[in-house]
Amino acid sequence: MILDEAGMARTDDLVRLAALAQHHLWRFVAVGDPAQLPAVGRGGVFAHWCNTVPHHRLDTPRRFEQPWEAAASLALRAGDPTAADTYAEHHRLATIHPALLAREVADAHHRMSGRGFTVAITTNTAETARTINREIRRRFDPAERRPSRPLADGTHVSVGDQIATRHNDPSLATDEGEKVRNRHTWTVTQLHGSGAITVAHPDRGTVTLPDAYVDRHVELGWAVTGYGNQGDTVDIGLAVLEPGTTRNHAYVALTRGRHTNHAWIPDPTGTLDPADALANMIDRTPNAGSALAIRRQLNEAAGRSMPRGVELVATPVSNSPGDRSLAERVAKMQERLARLHSPRDSAGRSIER
Repeated sequence: MILDEAGMARTDDLVRLAALAQHHLWRFVAVGDPAQLPAVGRGGVFAHWCNTVPHHRLDTPRRFEQPWEAAASLALRAGDPTAADTYAEHHRLATIHPALLAREVADAHHRMSGRGFTVAITTNTAETARTINREIRRRFDPAERRPSRPLADGTHVSVGDQIATRHNDPSLATDEGEKVRNRHTWTVTQLHGSGAITVAHPDRGTVTLPDAYVDRHVELGWAVTGYGNQGDTVDIGLAVLEPGTTRNHAYVALTRGRHTNHAWIPDPTGTLDPADALANMIDRTPNAGSALAIRRQLNEAAGRSMPRGVELVATPVSNSPGDRSLAERVAKMQERLARLHSPRDSAGRSIER
């Protein structure tokens, strides 16, 4: 079982997955980037695994056309504030008055998409994304004459608009068998009198979303928050880096595009240096450590080693003989992993702290 974007997985979900893998004797592989956005809720376990257990590291970016941008993305990921100067030197950063932001981003999107490029717009907040989406929609229909239907957040949707689904629904599947999932984006192809809408995606196929689903779980989807764009690769990345942006968010927002990535930083004063602003964001990281990582830090601060066989995830185990036997094997495996990480002398013997 392969879990992609594992850094976004909540601790309780990982506990359930680990329990299923243990029960069914699955091989469980977690894949992701611990420097990207953390889980919404309790998380940090994947980052803890990357810091404490053997793993494969992929450290050569292959997305970007420009070699300097690959190097800058690694510096940004590592927390090097000089990465901000690199982006500024290549004219990728700009400040803008908040009142002009939505229009500027919508104009850039209109130009790029009109030339056939795929575009990802990443914001910090849903409100900023909503404002930009309204402005983009006006580019397609300045007089607002197209037939439309309202959405729950006060926006409207018409044929040709891009939307995002915000709820997993296994009962809804496309004509190619793909399920409708949270944060998938689609293009609207038909409005129905019942309130339902038909949407399509070139890779996933076509599906009709019923009116009740549209009423509760559909938003305009040109601009989304970082959690909506984190797994995407497009031609052009457009980012809005608002006050309070953390390094994780800036890293995601500035690395979606193959050809180019641009960022706007709202500045009502007109005095902000964009490189300085990004450097401050690079220094700002969320407090998203897992309980396991905090326990390790406390033990290290007290000069104690972690107990042998400590669980990587607190997986509930039943009392059946088969599960007890499997639990014993897992404990032995964890003990071997702990020995791999303990200091050793020249003869290879473990040195107890």
